[in-house]
Amino acid sequence: MNNYQIAILITTFLRDNLLYKTIQTIVDNYPNNSILLIADQGYNSDEKDITIDYFKSQIPLEYYRLPFDCGLSYSRNYLIKKASEMNVPYILMGADSIQFLQKYNFTDIIEFLEQDKNGIVGFDLDGSKCPWEFLMEVTPNGIKLLSSSIYVDFKGIRYKQIDICRNIFLAKTNTMIDLYDEEMKLCEHELAFLEYKKREYKVYWTDTMIFKKNNIHVSEEYQIYRKRLSDYQKLFKQKLNINGWVIYSPEARKEIQVYKNVHR
Repeated sequence: MNNYQIAILITTFLRDNLLYKTIQTIVDNYPNNSILLIADQGYNSDEKDITIDYFKSQIPLEYYRLPFDCGLSYSRNYLIKKASEMNVPYILMGADSIQFLQKYNFTDIIEFLEQDKNGIVGFDLDGSKCPWEFLMEVTPNGIKLLSSSIYVDFKGIRYKQIDICRNIFLAKTNTMIDLYDEEMKLCEHELAFLEYKKREYKVYWTDTMIFKKNNIHVSEEYQIYRKRLSDYQKLFKQKLNINGWVIYSPEARKEIQVYKNVHR
């Protein structure tokens, strides 16, 4: 029996050096009562075994080797189930490119998530290309992103209610089981949040916590796998029976432009 309150989830694929740097930021800023769970769908190596064992000596950590190129959705579902099996009530969804900037205290966020049907709180991500905290509406021509003006204040923190956020968020573990469509190795993000909306849990965002996206150069092999994006976009459209991809409302476009101007 463990007393972990949060499982930090990291999926990784063909970016080992980036993974190590990200783990080190977690070691340096380890949140109390948490465990790091890693799902690796890349290659095995002796160097990796040695490095992971070193990190295991620093913080609670479980490392899972998954089938090569099994996909991001499969990997995330796998880690969520592991957190559930461990009876860890909350997950912090991350990635091998999302790094800690400080030692975070999630106590107030968790207390907010305990209210009503609150399920997810997303955080700010320094280094990301643009914000992705919007309301969503499925239309025949694509998914329309809309700005939100719905705010909730709780214990001195302002939360914006949305339908989707970037890939760094705290969530109730039991609301996330089998959320990701495992056919989708890419383009899974919007589908997952649409499914979450169907489950009738609320999604919020706050900029009171900031993480960092590390945009480093990646290998040619990694880029080859990323080039499948258009194939999965087609599958995405088929699943929703829509003709287009993402549609921005004028307000959403303005919000994105303001963000880019500030973060140049």
